[in-house]
Amino acid sequence: MEKFKKFYFEKYSFDEKNLKASFLFSFDKKEYFEEIIDFKNDLELNNNFDLNILDNFLFNLHIALWISYYKLFPTSELILESWFLKPDQITFWKKFYLNWLWEFLIKNDINPDDLFNFKNTKSNNFSININLNFELKSEKSLLMWWWWKDSIVSYSLIKDKEFDIFVVWKIDQIKENTIKITWKKPISVKRKLSDNLFKLNEEWYYNWHVPITWIIAFISLVFSYLYQYKNIILSNEKSASEENIVWKNLKINHQYSKSSEFEKDFWIYINKYLSQNIKYFSLLRWMYEYKIAEIFSKQEEFFKNFSSCNRNFKIEKNIELNWSWCWFCEKCCFVFLILSNFIEIDKLTKIFWKNLFDDPTLENIFIDLIWYWKNKPFECVWTYDESLLSFYNVLKNYNYKNYFCFKKIKKMIDNPRNNIDYKKLENKLLKIHDDDIIPIYFKKILENN
Repeated sequence: MEKFKKFYFEKYSFDEKNLKASFLFSFDKKEYFEEIIDFKNDLELNNNFDLNILDNFLFNLHIALWISYYKLFPTSELILESWFLKPDQITFWKKFYLNWLWEFLIKNDINPDDLFNFKNTKSNNFSININLNFELKSEKSLLMWWWWKDSIVSYSLIKDKEFDIFVVWKIDQIKENTIKITWKKPISVKRKLSDNLFKLNEEWYYNWHVPITWIIAFISLVFSYLYQYKNIILSNEKSASEENIVWKNLKINHQYSKSSEFEKDFWIYINKYLSQNIKYFSLLRWMYEYKIAEIFSKQEEFFKNFSSCNRNFKIEKNIELNWSWCWFCEKCCFVFLILSNFIEIDKLTKIFWKNLFDDPTLENIFIDLIWYWKNKPFECVWTYDESLLSFYNVLKNYNYKNYFCFKKIKKMIDNPRNNIDYKKLENKLLKIHDDDIIPIYFKKILENN
């Protein structure tokens, strides 16, 4: 494995005829990576787009995409050859990437003290004054779509309103099956990663998951400008803001790019540097996973087709490999557990094709969900309170002796030191909490549900 010294943001370009954007990166100008994003769609294009405004969006997307390649071998210096970053922009990017990469850095024993040193190669004069208050000709909305129950809950809340379903990458079988139920025609953007990424992965360079919601955020901003969408709707929940571990007095959050802290920072950044009219927000930010599960339990038409397992999304040379549930990850266990609050076990077993409570190999994973070992699993799972309440409800409503995994857990839940008012806790988790980022129009939709 060659040790690189510098990572270069080489250049980006845009083909106005075919609506394809190309982004070039390199390590030490030796190993090059070109990523292609195809924005072409059967939609009415904003033919009067300002090239300076579009250029600004593309540059910021360039800075977002780099993480897929940089994580191969994190270098100290980041050389900006494609445009110019102001000091407070650098502060924003450094904060995000440090918070997101903490898990990666800890697991690979990488010292972060001398990382993320952005170096501008162009003068400040290169940065053009951009019109951030450009006019949008419509009130159209994009709803980000995955296979997850969260996207489905957002759909259920706004299904009587005008919006389009938006998919980045390919529309796989799981997405296709769930989208068919909505009777919506999906809009997609195609993304082709550099082949050199997979080549170096095979040579044992570092590898890790990427903040895909963050990358999709910047892709959706470019798309919104090209096709005149005002609202970009995500489905990140309140629970995503809780850390997985505390390490050296730092809160390490596996899903930082879904957190409320990031979303507020991003909202400020968009308004200051990209657009004052495009709104990016999570419709479910007001809700804990527990409330989302309650709403989802009423969407029975999706039960046979959805998935919330992250391991059903794997990428090998730009090919997605899909299946509904893996049956052995923390995410499968947590979804099974939280839905058991609102869906009968027999029906839940049919959804998963298996009763996960009765699998002895999953016992420690279920125990991990209540932080028994002081750490939450490094996965997109819920809060400690939601786990505790869900186990309490299952033990109360079902004969725990029928389920192998609950023999130890019952002793933990029954511990008198817990001293928890479970009714009060449930009221908190079912409450719709306030959040200033959600536009007033969408706040009213939530208040009526």
